[in-house]
Amino acid sequence: MRMPARFAASTLVAFLAAAGAALAAGDRQVVWKLVDEKGKVTYVDKAPPKDYKGKVTRIEVDLSANSASLIAVSEGSAVVKLPLTAPELKRVKADAELARARENLEAAKKAREDGKDPTPEETQWIGKKGGGARPVPTDAYHARIKSLDDDVKRAEDEVERARKAARMAAID
Repeated sequence: MRMPARFAASTLVAFLAAAGAALAAGDRQVVWKLVDEKGKVTYVDKAPPKDYKGKVTRIEVDLSANSASLIAVSEGSAVVKLPLTAPELKRVKADAELARARENLEAAKKAREDGKDPTPEETQWIGKKGGGARPVPTDAYHARIKSLDDDVKRAEDEVERARKAARMAAID
């Protein structure tokens, strides 16, 4: 039987609040994240049985690490602060860096698209104005386009580096 999402979220928030209260008291807390064969995620405070079929992740909560805020889904919006372990902090930072790199890439691509047409100052007219004159982009236009292309290339390289770093942080 499937539990309503609101109940599951409120149960998780209550569990995390209890874990946070135990941490505030100076206790060291260990939590296990269980992912069964169907992908259902469950958090428990006791070790699962040895014959559990699924992925088990042991999470040790360290009081000296940074903390994250979890906002309750239910009414009242209670905020629970739990410290992040060093690997979790590394993953959060790597994910944030990847998101920033992707935003930079999108901005560089947009700037390149917006700048594809030469401005009047970057256009030289060849031929006679009265008949048969045609616009030709100047060297300034080509230099600007090269600069925009270089910006896109640098942003793509930055995304690739950030993606690899995020992948490595997820492995740790």
